Amino acid sequence: MWLEPAPAGGHIPRVRRKISVLFLLVAWLCANGVVWNAVQVVGWVKMVRDYSEVMPLAQALSVTFSGEAPCDFCRVAESGREQASQLPQQATLGAAVEKIFFVADAAPVVVLPVPTAAWPVLAAEIGSRRSEAVPVPPPRV
Repeated sequence: MWLEPAPAGGHIPRVRRKISVLFLLVAWLCANGVVWNAVQVVGWVKMVRDYSEVMPLAQALSVTFSGEAPCDFCRVAESGREQASQLPQQATLGAAVEKIFFVADAAPVVVLPVPTAAWPVLAAEIGSRRSEAVPVPPPRV
């Protein structure tokens, strides 16, 4: 099925294409900050569960979404969103921000070989000469 190698035509099986699109979608969502929204939802679910043990569900929902007493998950999600929103403002051109160094960003070293004194053409010309005459086919009648 999807573990088999791709056919000779080069078409990717549909299952592998769907999985790759799914992973691409998840990566895009994570890059856009959906992780902090997921942390916030986990916090809300935990708060509703905890509050519903000591009060009615309607009151637990109103206390959870009032924002008066945020839980640890809510604080972490809020601080993460704030840090994520501050990053593009600091990365503007001309700002006094530390430079980010990449490991593979080093300039390649250029090494030029030393040229040889003699041209290799003379050896190639000697090897291509024939030592005997070219055979001539007999005449046809």
